[in-house]
Amino acid sequence: MKTHKEKIDKLITLEKKNNLTNHILTSLFNKGETIAEKNMNEYIIWTSNYWVGFFYPIFKINFEKDGEITNIESELSLNGKLWRLILSSLLIFFFAFFLIIPIIENFKNFDFLMLIILGVFSLLAFGFIWVFRRFYENETKNSFNELKTLVGLDTKENIKKKENEKSEWTLKRIILRVFIYPFALFIIFISCYGIYKGTFFRGIFGILITVAFLYTDIKIIWKKRKTKANTV
Repeated sequence: MKTHKEKIDKLITLEKKNNLTNHILTSLFNKGETIAEKNMNEYIIWTSNYWVGFFYPIFKINFEKDGEITNIESELSLNGKLWRLILSSLLIFFFAFFLIIPIIENFKNFDFLMLIILGVFSLLAFGFIWVFRRFYENETKNSFNELKTLVGLDTKENIKKKENEKSEWTLKRIILRVFIYPFALFIIFISCYGIYKGTFFRGIFGILITVAFLYTDIKIIWKKRKTKANTV
């Protein structure tokens, strides 16, 4: 019978070092490939697709001497960390120089409209961050579950059972949906307006990302509701 390490070896299509250069190349040229840096008792594995772009996870897998898995940890790729830093810096720069500093400089003429504008942009920023974070978390979970299934650590049936047992109606998720769903509809509206004004590609991108998120979230809720109904 094959060990966990031997099963993972069969999945790997490219071998590269876990460094920033190789992760940038992965995002540009190696989408869909299963890439790994192999060491004696540890493999670092990653893959990228068109949905997650730069923000994909890497998995650090530790083995015993006989090739069986002892531990699996995940974290954001080096390329994802770089782009997280870049986007965070741009977001801070935007808020500082286009919103906060102008409000401070015109403090004497401050009115309630400025506060509304600041609040709207804050909600937009939070919404984008939350959507991308949700995509990353879902991609990490799906990749991790797929890895466990392929090497025999778990079964698809058991994974589905565990997922269905998780409630989608916790207080945290209800509050998030109250804010995120209207925000998603607002993004679709803005994207459609952008297409009308000529910014076709950005508009299509905004619609695709938002619709994909709404579809995925509603599908999860409906699937769990249907599963629970069938078990009653």
